[in-house]
Amino acid sequence: MASEQKYEQHFDKKWEDSFFTLIGNHTVCILCKYQPAVVKKFVIERHYKKKHSSEYSKYEGQEKRNLIKGLKLIYQESSSFNDNSNNANSSVKAVTASYAISLLIAQHSKPFMEGNFIKECLIEAVKSFGNSLTLAEAASIPLTKKTVAARITDIACSIEEKLKFLLDSCAYFSLCLDESTDIGHVSQLSIFARIVQNDFSHVEELLDFVPLHDTTTGLDIFKAVEQILQKFDTDFSKCSAIVTDGARAMTGQKIGFFGQLKQRNLKFPLIHCIIHQEALCGKAIKLSTAMKTVTKIINLIKGGHKFLSHRKFQHFLEEHNALYTDVPLHCEVRWLSAGKCLEKFFAIRKEIFLFLQEMSIAKDDDIKYIFEDTEFLCELAFITDVTNHLNILNTKLQKTNQTICQLVSHIDSFRRKLVLFKNHLEKDTLYFYPSCQILFEEYGTVCNFKKYIQLIDSLITQFDTRFTDFESLRKDLVLFENPLTAEIEQQNVEFQEELCDLQNDLSLKTRPEKGADFFKILNNSNYPNLKNFGLRIFSMFGSTYLCECSFSKMKIIKSDKRSSLSDKSLTSLMRASSSNISIDIPSIVKSCKRPRKSTN
Repeated sequence: MASEQKYEQHFDKKWEDSFFTLIGNHTVCILCKYQPAVVKKFVIERHYKKKHSSEYSKYEGQEKRNLIKGLKLIYQESSSFNDNSNNANSSVKAVTASYAISLLIAQHSKPFMEGNFIKECLIEAVKSFGNSLTLAEAASIPLTKKTVAARITDIACSIEEKLKFLLDSCAYFSLCLDESTDIGHVSQLSIFARIVQNDFSHVEELLDFVPLHDTTTGLDIFKAVEQILQKFDTDFSKCSAIVTDGARAMTGQKIGFFGQLKQRNLKFPLIHCIIHQEALCGKAIKLSTAMKTVTKIINLIKGGHKFLSHRKFQHFLEEHNALYTDVPLHCEVRWLSAGKCLEKFFAIRKEIFLFLQEMSIAKDDDIKYIFEDTEFLCELAFITDVTNHLNILNTKLQKTNQTICQLVSHIDSFRRKLVLFKNHLEKDTLYFYPSCQILFEEYGTVCNFKKYIQLIDSLITQFDTRFTDFESLRKDLVLFENPLTAEIEQQNVEFQEELCDLQNDLSLKTRPEKGADFFKILNNSNYPNLKNFGLRIFSMFGSTYLCECSFSKMKIIKSDKRSSLSDKSLTSLMRASSSNISIDIPSIVKSCKRPRKSTN
């Protein structure tokens, strides 16, 4: 603001004998509101001589400057008034529209957040009509139930056509599969594809959402996947890997999906989702005595139909200014629920203890007074800290658009951290155990955390014995991440000669790029096998996280009120809602236009 005022003062000083002033970013004649395209002295003098010299030439010197100063003040005040008046009118209209839309939201029992959605709809509608929309034009927009369904189907078909083109032109693709049951007890198979082009550009898109109305055997899943690939005019020849949730129907060696691949001599890797495996490793912690006790206490307070005790519990926590106003139930299916449950339970353990005493909910005195048992509290603090470390790892694995190498690196890093955690525990150092540190400050040397080293050992064992499918790929992953340092003799024969050239290529030795970025710069004529190898590894999924996200979206789309959605409509909605491919709506409109029938 200060800089604008300074510029205006400079302008007025420069043109103090003219009838021009600076309004906002525009130079304006205060006599006729003329705005010159180019602000030059000769332009301003020419305008003055042609338009105003005959009337104002009689004013000279200080008299002229006083006149100009007065006219400028009048002009600026009138401009400010007009702007404020326009702004005020616009503001009143905006508030009026806000009230009208809010009334419609209330009358149709829609959630408050629908307001932002309606605003986005209005913006898109105005854009479509060239930034001006009349009432008649707004009323003419076709938005009936059947029309909306047809439009979404057209959009989904447009995305499908783009996916066909991408699959046809790609170097490799991988699939991730997961099967779940919706509210209508229909099994849905979610199929996502990671498609990589020859220039290493890639997309991760929903290939299809297939209902399995009958059985869900490995053969059923294989046939569904095969039919979808045929629908997209492709087959398994470009498939670099398939990632599954590790269910028996997927991994069965004979009749499972993996068995069906073996019978057809399809030899690409079948990988068990790295996030699922990490969650299975954490079961050793979740099955501890303290975890069972925590689950029992939470169920006692809020489980089943205990609505009254739950409300009293929430009110009790508010009255005591607790850090949290509730504690969540632990759900086995949800990856992060155990950590969040334990974290909140430990933070408000004293308030929970007081609540159980005051309300006399617990009939079992052992549960009521368990909070005075230091052994239980020590185990609770320990599993809270370890589970939080597992949650941090799980959150890292859930990030989208990660290569399989990055996912394995997270696991390798956590394996090393577990050894570090164990060493610190053996030395009675609680730096990595904040909850244990809090308890130690309260109870002192009574706390003995060394006896929980066995839990760390069990985690180390779990992490060392699982992830075998990723271990079988380790040699390839090491080569992909840094081919300049890979041991040549340990690699496949087809790569060894090219690696000799690569590692002695002075133009590449100093390149900072790694992984996919390094393989992008390789000349295909000099390193064809390595380039192809880089594309294959880069195309691999490492988890079924996208499938899990799609099921969460499906639960929102196919709610109790929309349980009768057809399979086609559900697939179209899932494709349109999850796609990252840009939608060219004008081209869809053009392609959907039908020629009129002749009247002859």
